This record gives sequence, C-alpha cells and structure tokens, in this order.
Amino acid sequence: MEIQKLEHKHYPDVARIYQQAIDAGNITLATKTSSWKDWDKDHLENMRFVAIENNTIIGWVALSPVLQRTGYHGVTELSIYIDQGHQGKGIGKVLMQHIIDTSENAGIWTIMSFIFPENDKSILLHKKFGFKLLGTQQKAAQLKGIWMDNCILERRSALI
Repeated sequence: MEIQKLEHKHYPDVARIYQQAIDAGNITLATKTSSWKDWDKDHLENMRFVAIENNTIIGWVALSPVLQRTGYHGVTELSIYIDQGHQGKGIGKVLMQHIIDTSENAGIWTIMSFIFPENDKSILLHKKFGFKLLGTQQKAAQLKGIWMDNCILERRSALI
C-alpha cells in the first residue's frame, strides 16, 4: 500500500468510497457526493491523501477547517473513509497516522471528528490515536427525517 497526495484525478474513487458511506446510512449526514469543485474548496489542499493498492484507491483522509475566524487556523475536522471491501485491514490506522504526522508538521494543533454513536469502529479507531470524547450532541441533525446524535471527538497535539 502506498499513500499519495489526493489530486483531482483521484476524485472519482474518493466520491465512490464516500458514496458507500452515504449508502450505509449511519456514517455521514450527506445524502449525495459533492462535485470536485465543492469538495476541493472545502478541504485543505495539503491535508488530503489517498491509500492506493494495486493501482486502486482503497481509502482516503482529509482535513477541513472548522472555523474561518482568526486564531483557529490550527483547528481542523477529519474525514476518513475506507472502501468497504478493504475495511479491517489496518488501512484506517495507516491513513490516521499519516494525517496526524503531516498535520503536526504543518502546525495544526487540533483535529476534531464528528461521529454518530452507532459508528463504534470509527470511534474506536479515533480513540486508539489519542482522540478524546468531548461530548455527544443530542439530536444534532436530521438524516432522512430521523434525529441523529453526534459524538464530538478531539485530538490535541502534544507537540504544538
């Protein structure tokens, strides 16, 4: 497996993997994938990577700014998704370590994640990498007419 910077040419596979998460129904609030233009605008250019095996993208990770206010440039939100056929093989761990190392080298001090409580595998992965549960938003948003809770997890860099 190889980690590469996520580029425009990778986006069809990134969108395909994200669509799998949408179809699962309990991983994201999104109901459709966005265009490359919108996705590109929403994610930090130097903080997005793909995992490639046998010339196939099998996972991706990216950071987005949480707030645009002055002083919050080092606070980001994590997105990490693994192709359904490759889950449970350690790809998430490799991508997570890569984004943590890369973000700390770039001066990012906080990575946040917003995860449905039902997504216990993702919560466990985050906790293995030092993410702490800050709390759970009750009925934070609706997904297909159902109110969803949202766990807020945060990893504060010990280096910055």
